[in-house]
Amino acid sequence: METQLASIVKISSLKSGQQLPLLIEPAEGAPNDASTLKHWLEENKAFINQKIIEHGAILFRGFDVNGPEQFENVAQGVDPDLKNNYLGTSPRNAVSKYVFSASELPPYYPIMQHCEMSFLPNPPRKLFFYCHIEPTEGGETPIVDFRKVYQDLDPMIREEFERKGIKNVRNYNGPSAKAKFDLWKLKRWDEMFLTTDKKVVEESCKKNGLEFHWKDDDKLVLINDQEAIAKHPVTGEKVWFNHLQVFHEAAAAIEYGYIAKRQKNLRAASFNVFTSLMSSIKKLTTKEGDQAMNCTFRDGTPIPVSYVKHVEEVIWKNMVIFSWHKGDVLAVDNFSTSHGRLPYNCPREIQVCWAADN
Repeated sequence: METQLASIVKISSLKSGQQLPLLIEPAEGAPNDASTLKHWLEENKAFINQKIIEHGAILFRGFDVNGPEQFENVAQGVDPDLKNNYLGTSPRNAVSKYVFSASELPPYYPIMQHCEMSFLPNPPRKLFFYCHIEPTEGGETPIVDFRKVYQDLDPMIREEFERKGIKNVRNYNGPSAKAKFDLWKLKRWDEMFLTTDKKVVEESCKKNGLEFHWKDDDKLVLINDQEAIAKHPVTGEKVWFNHLQVFHEAAAAIEYGYIAKRQKNLRAASFNVFTSLMSSIKKLTTKEGDQAMNCTFRDGTPIPVSYVKHVEEVIWKNMVIFSWHKGDVLAVDNFSTSHGRLPYNCPREIQVCWAADN
């Protein structure tokens, strides 16, 4: 196996001593086209699946992957069971049968670390990201091993989350709802479910364990309870596996504090102040149940802001940030490894697809 692998690819660490992600590049003199990569992946599927679980993510770099169709083919070389039903929170546009834009959120807005659709009964098992337009100023997609996050949490705080679990609340406007400015506004429910038929929406919610309530002005609220900790389905390791650091009302302001320290520019500093101000205004002017996103403990009691700060601190301690190169494909074990997005101020196009059992 080692001789066969060495003749086609070169396997190493992205950074010396760093396990996440594993780096796979074309071997010297080997072809680097997307079809050769897909064939190699299909021939070495067991090896790739083992390494994705072991490392949490694999970065394929230096291969000539150019466009969503080639990206989709490469992803299918790792896992042919791609899906296109998306019930997450980030606005996305379809660019092929299974490939979507990673997010249509404004470039100044950070996307906090999360395992994709962790709040659903059957979240994706693998995620794939592809860099079509390489950003030059910010726009990285950081990743974090959430097994390490679980291990590094304060034992007292971790035990409380394990015991109490989490309740998620999301509010969506509908196609006829009166829109108002909200920095945290989600896509409309008809955009998420790809239908204006409320019966279809209700059936999808029932299938995915989402409690739904129709509100005045064509609005929809989704509520679901989940465990805060999950066991990896293959290794049995415990993983921090929830959307606290995305949904909690204090999360965005905490995240921007870390971003401002990292990016060290006026733009990041300004948005740090702005986000903190908007978070305070939102808390004063919007009822907890009416906010675009929020989460509590499963019994409805508030999760202390100090807990969110601690979780964010541990996440940033374990964060791996690397610059995108055009043609990069990142395969992520969604059951162990989170992803996010740093703000950017340049052209950028990252695409995504995923594989799941449902």
